[in-house]
Parts: sequence; structure tokens; C-alpha cells
Amino acid sequence: MARGRAQFKSYQNTWELLKKYNPGTIVEWEHKAFQPSTGAHVIGYVFWAFAPCIEGFQFCRNVISVDGTHLYTKYRHKMLIAAAMDGNQQVLPLAFAIVDDESTSSWKWFLTLLSRHVIRGRRGVCLISDRHPGIIKAVREGSDFVSPHGAHRYCLRHVCSNFNTHYKNVILKDLCWRAGSEYQIRKFNRIMEEIKSQNVAAFEFLDKINKEKWTASHDGGWRTGILTTNMSECINGVLKGARRLPLTAIVEITLARTVNYFVTRERRSHAMVANGQLWTDFAYKMFNQWHQKSIDHTVTKYNHRQQSASVVTKRQSGFGLNTHVVKITNRECSCGKWTQFGIPCSHAQKVCAAYNINAASMVKNYYDVQACKNTYSKAFQPLYPEDYWDAPEFRLVHDTTIRISTRPGRNQTSRIHNEMDWRQTRERQQAQQRENSSR
Repeated sequence: MARGRAQFKSYQNTWELLKKYNPGTIVEWEHKAFQPSTGAHVIGYVFWAFAPCIEGFQFCRNVISVDGTHLYTKYRHKMLIAAAMDGNQQVLPLAFAIVDDESTSSWKWFLTLLSRHVIRGRRGVCLISDRHPGIIKAVREGSDFVSPHGAHRYCLRHVCSNFNTHYKNVILKDLCWRAGSEYQIRKFNRIMEEIKSQNVAAFEFLDKINKEKWTASHDGGWRTGILTTNMSECINGVLKGARRLPLTAIVEITLARTVNYFVTRERRSHAMVANGQLWTDFAYKMFNQWHQKSIDHTVTKYNHRQQSASVVTKRQSGFGLNTHVVKITNRECSCGKWTQFGIPCSHAQKVCAAYNINAASMVKNYYDVQACKNTYSKAFQPLYPEDYWDAPEFRLVHDTTIRISTRPGRNQTSRIHNEMDWRQTRERQQAQQRENSSR
């Protein structure tokens, strides 16, 4: 018992130190009960968000992905994580929580605090998650992620995984991914018809899901090109090797790994500024690739006021000779990529050149190298050793009802693979096929 009290003292002080030495860091507790006989609180949930991450989010895209992961402690704990994507296609951890289960109440509590302390009134935020019933209900009962304030989208990997549990077929699984990741409505419809020709029930399964929720072609630009929760990188990077450790150690590791992100990325952002870059490495790569493709396009002007035109792509390796409609004033192209990525596609760049417009001026602000630098500009401060700790404000005890009974043998630590573990080479090949077909 003395050891448990010592662990909880360390547990509480870790969070108190985070707030003390990194002002603006948020820590909120949700206790299950109070024990008058011992003067202790039974721990329920705890939420934390580092101040530098909160400040950095304002320079990122308006997209937050959330997910949950198991912790292999003595008690049935799960960690909920929220992450954003910066202008250089890098995951930024935003908030963490430890809960006893993924339920409507725990997700509602987590999303409420995420809105209050991280989003802070920012409108137009898109939440990407799996289709866990607790998340869906929590989103419906809130307001930040429903129209007109924001949007809720599903992780395409999870949709495809769920689809594959019903229709175990490699071809159908690949078609499901292609349908959800396609940016053009006409190509989406074509793929759906192919699914229908192979299995009507599989087609009806997907057709019942709101297309705005799971497809890039019907998304309207909310996703900014992000199709999945993309949490694996965040979880593996921040929590790798930590999920069997005591809760105090897990918190300290989330801090240490996040600090490392800030140090390395701030250094890279300074290098980009020193190189005279306007945008991040990711934006430069996308813009330049599309610029090279635009050289062989043919453009026909239609309306100078709207700066609209049609663009015909050149046939290459069996692809091409497609016609796309571009409206510069609306910042849209029928290929869908400009809307999604916020970077003028090859067709838009060709039309910009025809109307003597600087296409570079239409790249979204979150790709600016200064925005990337600002994302990681707020520095973390180190925590002082235990000699400097103050006494905890309250006592904590574990909820013994969620203690896991120990069994002989070694606990499983590796992740169980499922339908979501697709080969990366296949996805890259499909991405290349889509890129070629849009030429």
C-alpha cells in the first residue's frame, strides 16, 4: 500500500510539474468517487495537453484525428489521443487522456475538453475518427464537429477494415479503398459500379454510408487530403515501448517524445527559412510535381471574369486525354485535388499561366514556411527533480473494479494484425495509378 501511495504521489506531481514549469499546459481530472474514510479520490479520467502543442495547432490545418489505444498496466486503462497535421505533413500530438474504457461518456468528456482547451472557438475544424459508436454519439451530442461549425469524417482504413470483415475478398477490399480515396466523383461512381457488378450486397453496404463521411470525392475539402486517422505514427512514435509502464512513466514519455518532435522540427523549419523557401518541403514537392505535369496540358479559356477554362491532359502510357474544368475565382478544379490539398493542381497551374496569374499566391497559408516555424516556436521547459516537488493537492487511489487478474505466462505486447494492415507497396501502386489517370 505504501508503494501505491508513493506511485500516486509521483503520478499527481508529474502533472502538477507540467503545469508549473510549462504555463498554459492543461490537466483536468474526472474522479469516480470520494472516500471519506481515507480522504482519497478514486481515479476516473485524466486529460492533458501541452501548452506548446496547443499554441502550435493554430498554425496547422483545420483537421484533428482521434483514436484510442490499449495500455498494458495492472488496470484496464485506455489512452485517447488527438493529433493534428502541420504544413509539412508531420503529426503534431495535441492532447492525451487516460480512461477506463472507450464509451460515449469518455469520448464526450475527451472531445469536450479538446474543444475547450485546444480548439478554443476555432471554426471549420474537421474531426477524423473510426466509426466507434461512442465517438459517433459524442460528436452528435456536441457542436464543434457538426455543420455549420465543423465536420466529422471517418477514417478510410477503418471503413475498409469493417467492409472486409463482412466481405472477405481482396479485390473488393482494394476497390473499397480506391473508391474512398478517389478525388473525382466520376471515377468514384465508376469504381462503385465495378463493386456492384461483383457483389450487390457489398455495393449496398458502402452505399448506405454517408458519402461525405468516407469518400474524398464527396468530402468538400474538409479533410485537406487526409484520408485516415493517421494515428499509428503518433502512437508508435510517442508511445513506442511505453504502454506496459506505470502511468507516471507513460506521461513522462509522452512529454519526452513530444519535446523531441519540437526540437528536431524547429531546427528543420529554421533551415527552410535560411534556404529562402516560401513553403514547406511537402508543399514544394507537390507544387513542383504538378507544375511539371502542367507543361503538356492544353487550355481553352472560357470566361475572363471567372477566370475559368477547360484543360485537356496529354496521353501518356495509356492515361490522359481527360478534360477538367477550372475556375480560378472559386479556387476549384474538377479533378478535386486543389480543393483537397490547398495547392493548385497541374490543371489550375496551367489556367493560371493562361490568365497571367501567379499560381504560387494561391497555396494555402498553413504551408508557409513561417507557419511551420511558428508551429514549433514555443519551447518546452524541463521539469525539476523530486526534491523540488510540492505536496499533492489531493490523494488518489485506483479503482479496484478494473484491476486485471494476473495469469501465468508472458503478457502479449505486440499488436494483433488485422484487415487494416495492408501492404504499403499496394497502396503506393494504387496512388500512382490514380496520379497517372488524372494526367
